[in-house]
Amino acid sequence: MPARLTGGYVSADGHVVEPADLWTTRMDRRFRDRAPHIETRKSVDFYVIDGLDPVAVGLDGAALESKIAGKVESPVARHADTRPGAWDPQERLKDQALDNLRAEVIYPGQWSLMFYRIADAEYQRAAVQVYNDWLSEFCAYAPNRLLGAAILPMQGPLEWAAEEAERAAKIGLKAVMIPAAVPARPYIHPDYEPLWARLEEIGLPAVAHSGTAADIGASTHEKARRVGPGMAFMDEKAFQPMNAMTELIWSGAPQRYPKLKFIISEGGIGWIACLLRLMDHWWEDHRHWMQPQLNEPPSTYFKRQFWATFEDDRAGILTRELIGVERLMWGADYPHTEGTFPKSQQQIAKDFVGVPDDEVYRMVVGNAAQLFGIPL
Repeated sequence: MPARLTGGYVSADGHVVEPADLWTTRMDRRFRDRAPHIETRKSVDFYVIDGLDPVAVGLDGAALESKIAGKVESPVARHADTRPGAWDPQERLKDQALDNLRAEVIYPGQWSLMFYRIADAEYQRAAVQVYNDWLSEFCAYAPNRLLGAAILPMQGPLEWAAEEAERAAKIGLKAVMIPAAVPARPYIHPDYEPLWARLEEIGLPAVAHSGTAADIGASTHEKARRVGPGMAFMDEKAFQPMNAMTELIWSGAPQRYPKLKFIISEGGIGWIACLLRLMDHWWEDHRHWMQPQLNEPPSTYFKRQFWATFEDDRAGILTRELIGVERLMWGADYPHTEGTFPKSQQQIAKDFVGVPDDEVYRMVVGNAAQLFGIPL
């Protein structure tokens, strides 16, 4: 291990699993009778959110112990079986030490990630605010090691999203989340202009995380029943991040707001160089008639204003010179089963074979530390 890595890695993508009673005890009383909650059906726990199909608890944390044991035999589990570090910050620091982490960027669990598909704008806003308050408290336990990303309410007036971004900054959160896809109001829509301007002013990165498309009613479980679990998984893990990067760059927002920062999170990176080249090729041939017009090739905006996270992605690491090594950030994805906990050191040693030490350091420590202001 390079000497500079002995102090621990910085995971640019980690998650919580929200406490079972979070919304039933904290949500605005107008919505308390339909607050998000856990229901047990035939010995399986389900996340229940008003207006959405229930989703079985499991791969977002409770099944982690099965993976550590060497075999995930079922995608469902009991919420109470979740590893304590998923919601207890003191236990989280113990797991960070176990996995050689010095700091971690924290995103929602599967439960809160589903909030983007809530149709009731006021209900969504109330649920989001409860989550952001709790996350702020969680991260305040060790603010240099736990860096939270707030959820923005996006169904209602976008002024609500801007107000929540400002509130998130005030309560110590370090990024804000936007949906990976918004079919009803794509990012090229002029409604977003005031939000982009406010986010640029606030200075927090805007994150498009996998599994956050605002396609109301089309849950991963519904897609799994329709097209198979593998296809549904790929839609959330790969295609949504691709959509987010493409749509945000083509919208012209990075050009109009050059200090606005974006993160494409938990979608891997092996596809980025290929997609950027395709976008550049299209721009070279058609930029004179396309609207909005981009003054520079799309890859220019990515290399100036975008970052992307990955877990186990040797293919992406090998394309780093095409993307820019300073744009890439490794993440352990704790406590999800597709993450690398508790064997991140072994995974990094395997995936980064042949990569110069200074580049390894940038991807597993330096880039995230610089972007989020983590003291080293």
